[in-house]
Amino acid sequence: MRITFLGTGTSHGIPVIGCDCTVCRSTNRKNRRNRTGVWLHDDGGLSAVVDVSSEFRLAALEYGLKRLDFALLTHPHSDHVSGLDDLRIFSQTTGKAVPIYSDASTLRDITTRFAYAFNPPKEYGGGTPQFDLQEITGTFQFGPWKITPLPVLHGPDRILGYRINNFAFITDVTVIPEETFQLLEGLDFLALDCLRRQPHSTHLHLEKAIQYAARIKAKRTYFIHMCHEFDHDALQAELPENVFVAYDGLELESTTAG
Repeated sequence: MRITFLGTGTSHGIPVIGCDCTVCRSTNRKNRRNRTGVWLHDDGGLSAVVDVSSEFRLAALEYGLKRLDFALLTHPHSDHVSGLDDLRIFSQTTGKAVPIYSDASTLRDITTRFAYAFNPPKEYGGGTPQFDLQEITGTFQFGPWKITPLPVLHGPDRILGYRINNFAFITDVTVIPEETFQLLEGLDFLALDCLRRQPHSTHLHLEKAIQYAARIKAKRTYFIHMCHEFDHDALQAELPENVFVAYDGLELESTTAG
């Protein structure tokens, strides 16, 4: 399974509109961050994404995503779902609705936010996205991939991370519950929220993210959902061994089953 990072930035993206800080003005491509999301794909043709940001279309074109079997959503905040309309190309080319997996509250939000997809006006003429909403109630299998939901807290809200075989994706998190740690043993790769240096009410900050990485002990941990406070190279220079700064376009390969 290959993991391609479609975005590694926070909700503003980087560069931030109207900002003249050194990171936003940087010429280092690793400092240019779409909103966070990943593409999972393998040699058998299976293709899925975790979260669908507003830059999904641009990232799909840049990194070669041409087909999609399903999407996993962590929660319904705009920077994680606002690109869902762009999935309509896949239902138009295959004639099948795109399966969207998440918890019940996220799926309810989708039916409201994208109401035109579920009750389209007649004048739309069939151009709306077609979604097959699937509530996640536990671990399930999709082809060779074992997918385990990872309950975490995003401030006061309970949302999901995901473990897909031996890769885990945990974004927008302040607390990982004890029962979730048990689901994170033996990882090849962990993508983990790391918003900024100072504590935040709904995200991990640098010190806490490093502590969680040390406890989970994935072979490699990659920080995601980073704001423009972090310069890629400067942050990488201060991280512990086996902890890395992710960047848009980074591709990893996991060869072990879940």
